[in-house]
Amino acid sequence: MREAMGSLVSLDGRLWRTLRVMVTKPGFLTQEYLRGRRKYYVRPARLYLAASVLLFAVLKFTTVPFSFDDSVIKVDVPRPAVTPSGDAQPTGADVLSLGDTIAIGMDHELNFYVKGPKNAVTDQLRTRFDHFNKLSARDRGKQLVSGLLQYAPYAMFVLLPVFAWLQQVSYIGRVRRYPGRPKRYIEHLVYATHLHCVMFLAAALALLSPWDWLQWVILAWLVWFVLRGKHAVYGGSRWGGLARSLFVVVAYTAFMGAALFVLIFPAILLA
Repeated sequence: MREAMGSLVSLDGRLWRTLRVMVTKPGFLTQEYLRGRRKYYVRPARLYLAASVLLFAVLKFTTVPFSFDDSVIKVDVPRPAVTPSGDAQPTGADVLSLGDTIAIGMDHELNFYVKGPKNAVTDQLRTRFDHFNKLSARDRGKQLVSGLLQYAPYAMFVLLPVFAWLQQVSYIGRVRRYPGRPKRYIEHLVYATHLHCVMFLAAALALLSPWDWLQWVILAWLVWFVLRGKHAVYGGSRWGGLARSLFVVVAYTAFMGAALFVLIFPAILLA
């Protein structure tokens, strides 16, 4: 928060210059940084923190807690033979294994349970899950949303290097043909940071927009911006860039889905 606010309240004009260049010239800010022209712009890490704080603040005030009864989440798993509480060993779907003997699962109504021997760990998990399962559908939704919003910024911070690594993997080879293309991991990380800042700002603006058509316009602009910026930084054919982008999007979505799933458990256990 200190780093983010240090950028937001700066009076030297670097923040506004950085934002203007970042959103109006796709890829230009990354190119400037890689060329060593850095003193006129906010550093990528500080810029990322400021954009992240802004996005999750907007999410905090605009997200409406959902209820499991609102058909937002549907899970098609076998019904448990017994109620998932106490010493019962339900037959629902195991979603997480902790060693060879302990497994965490959930039933068709998103009741969480623990299968395994009784010990200090499983007893504490059962106590937490039983407390969560007894909540109303709306209260469970509120707790999950609150927990996800609390821990999601940390997950996104961890996923940022993953995105940069996927970007680097997608551009392995043809180094001699494109000598100006980013090669080192840190260069891909700078590009990933600037890209995420733009995505965070676009998402915050879309969340604050009262019109659905404006949200679609923002999405279309974001797609155009990403493709244009990627071509400016990496060069190469546009079809090749599109194919690499699809690879990164699919792989990154899988990592993000896994991260969001893992965040469910601290949202329940640490509430």
